[in-house]
Amino acid sequence: MTPTTTASTTTASETGSATNETAQSIYVTALRNTHALEKQAAQMIQRQIERYENYPELTQALRLHKSETDQQATRLSDLLHGHGEDRSLLKDVVTQTVGNVAALVHSVTGDEVLKNLYTDYSVETYEIAAYTSLIALAEEAGQAGDVETLRLSLREEERMAEAVFEQIVPVTKGYVAREARGEKADR
Repeated sequence: MTPTTTASTTTASETGSATNETAQSIYVTALRNTHALEKQAAQMIQRQIERYENYPELTQALRLHKSETDQQATRLSDLLHGHGEDRSLLKDVVTQTVGNVAALVHSVTGDEVLKNLYTDYSVETYEIAAYTSLIALAEEAGQAGDVETLRLSLREEERMAEAVFEQIVPVTKGYVAREARGEKADR
């Protein structure tokens, strides 16, 4: 006796619909995750702005990016709302707590500003990857109208990554010079 096979009755349009639903679901999840990431970044940046005393150029770049980060979180919230979703309050609370803990951990180290600088650069490159992925997901989900908003945030993250990178050498040298003079250098 030969086994009988069931003929597939899935149509191309059903497959396309399922693929679009999957892409949409992944996209909305990524929007939520990136929103939580931006809220965490805003908390971390605010803690740094409050603490830095000796690094005015870095503080200025952080102030500008704090404003951008707040705008990015709002944009993401608007996109989520436009897709009938709200951000996850629990995820926001957890990620903001993580951001505050990270800032606290670095604040008790002698080289706080250097560790924060490395973290800032790492976060910026992570956000660049997140927005690049969000753009691809938006396109896959058929949400071309969201792409320009995401590209705006991507450009802001790229600019900030460059600004942080440009601060690595001057902040490091300033830190060493302050330490050598016996001055407070950590922040």
